[in-house]
Amino acid sequence: MVRMQSQDTMRKDVRDYWNTHPLGLQYVTDANIEVGSPEFFAHIRPWMNPFKFDWIMDRIDREAAGLRGKHLLEIGCGMGFDSLEFLKRGVRVTATDLTPAAVEFAKRHFEIEGVEPEDVRVENGLALSFPDETFDAVWSNGVLHATGDTALAIREVRRVLKPGGRAIISHFYRKPSWMWTLHRFGRENIEYQEEDPPVNEFYSESEIEAMFEGFEIIETAREHHRALPVRRDGLKAALYSYGFKPIYNLLPDPIARRLAYKYSVTAVRI
Repeated sequence: MVRMQSQDTMRKDVRDYWNTHPLGLQYVTDANIEVGSPEFFAHIRPWMNPFKFDWIMDRIDREAAGLRGKHLLEIGCGMGFDSLEFLKRGVRVTATDLTPAAVEFAKRHFEIEGVEPEDVRVENGLALSFPDETFDAVWSNGVLHATGDTALAIREVRRVLKPGGRAIISHFYRKPSWMWTLHRFGRENIEYQEEDPPVNEFYSESEIEAMFEGFEIIETAREHHRALPVRRDGLKAALYSYGFKPIYNLLPDPIARRLAYKYSVTAVRI
């Protein structure tokens, strides 16, 4: 019972954190921009995953080509940037997030862009309300490792996928990696400058792949092997930007890829 209460508390902490820290707000540098306005979404767009990381957009292009007219579930849609790109490419999308704040941002974003998803709603990735075998594909970008029970989240992904459906999970936090080292020894926050999420799990590649029981893994990729710019200020940001980043990025590519901090998996439900 004590363990169950601890799990419940942790999951509430995860929900509360992300409800008060919607991903994207940390990239606003103009205090005059109205949150939720067209200018707001345009302002933060370059710093959001599909635009900041070119491999994410490449993956969306590739996957959407085979999913046109089919039904994709996004777990952890945030402000809707990933779902929006699938919608623009003719994919039917149900966009979900753990928090009401993110869902409202996503709805507003879709309204501004003039797209119509199948649904946008609050869902817990550890206990999805959808029937078994509902979706042709599930997309989740940088979310499942922050739920508090990654293995359970992947089991839920499998449950709601049709046989032969695709799980496109971009990405898990990988160890060993350059970010794992910085985070472990430097206690450097990954998400928000002042406070990190209650859960941000790092896994080895073998640990990640073992969680895809009942799937055929068809592609894996080590990603984010180079240190990219950050939109922060302060001493730590300066040390990163003018110390660690330029020196680390001089490493030969094969060595840097061994230190990549993100690991993506595409798998087909058996």
